[in-house]
Amino acid sequence: MKLSYLLSTLLALISFSSHAEEVSHPGVQIQTLVRSMQDWNGSDLPQYSKFSPEVTVLKYIIPPHAQLPIHKHPFINAAYVASGEITVIRKEGDERAYERTFKQGEVIVEMVDQWHYGVNRGQNPVELIVFYAGTPNQALAIKQDPIQ
Repeated sequence: MKLSYLLSTLLALISFSSHAEEVSHPGVQIQTLVRSMQDWNGSDLPQYSKFSPEVTVLKYIIPPHAQLPIHKHPFINAAYVASGEITVIRKEGDERAYERTFKQGEVIVEMVDQWHYGVNRGQNPVELIVFYAGTPNQALAIKQDPIQ
């Protein structure tokens, strides 16, 4: 009896750890919003840092018709569009190389070490919840020098 209980508990734990998002509990709903090895532009994400991790979660509210500064991220991050609609534009030299619009409920897997910026072209604020997987004392974003 004890052996069968131990084996069933062990199997349940193994199953739980390998399929955590598939485990259900009465009344709890789980929806995978994104699982990706690439950013929104199709580039592969870099390897994780060998330094101590630090997770930062920020909420951004971007007013209508606002444009964020041109910037790049030194590490992986992702943004959930809680409300509104934002267009993200990859910059290449002085030109727009590519752009994509993200709507409420979508997730932006950000580019790493590539210049880009976001624009709220709508009439309502955009609310983003951004999850950064960085290291202590590291900048979350680096603004482009206006001379570049």
